[in-house]
Amino acid sequence: MRSGRPRRWRLAAALSAAVLLAGCGGGGSGGSGGGLSAKGLDPLPTAVAPGGSVSALTFTRFDGTTGSFADYAGKVVVVNFWASWCVPCVKEMPDFEAVFGEFGGSVAFLGLNVQDQLADAQDLATRTGVTYDLARDPRGDLLRVFGGVAMPTTAFVRADGTVAAATSRTFDQAALRERIAEAQR
Repeated sequence: MRSGRPRRWRLAAALSAAVLLAGCGGGGSGGSGGGLSAKGLDPLPTAVAPGGSVSALTFTRFDGTTGSFADYAGKVVVVNFWASWCVPCVKEMPDFEAVFGEFGGSVAFLGLNVQDQLADAQDLATRTGVTYDLARDPRGDLLRVFGGVAMPTTAFVRADGTVAAATSRTFDQAALRERIAEAQR
């Protein structure tokens, strides 16, 4: 009779692989491909609860200067946490750029790179055509403040600097527009 150890080892290995893969996934596409809709997801628990202010939080831009959420006072801000190693993050970046272009500066977009070397992050931004504001979150501190549990995570900040929502999942253009409209109310 065979011991249960090899079976347990395979199960443990499979569970470990699933956890690693889920670390980048974060949810449905939000598009028409049968994924979850933006309304069908529960908001993430955040260190700054929805309605809480993030105006005092600072970050370091790719050019080395310090920025703050207060810099965006009066505008809704779409905050997208991404990394070069996160396939869903890379996939959604052109959609973020397209919606950013549609709003013509009336809505701010801030891409916060998590854990990449600056050169790798800059290279990916160039390859994906991203022109909105980019900054670094090298240890994931801001990601945790917004309650991010997986990559990508996107937060929507109202014009008054308070958090409208934060969700770990991918967004397509339609879902982004919907969440921006909600943050503008």
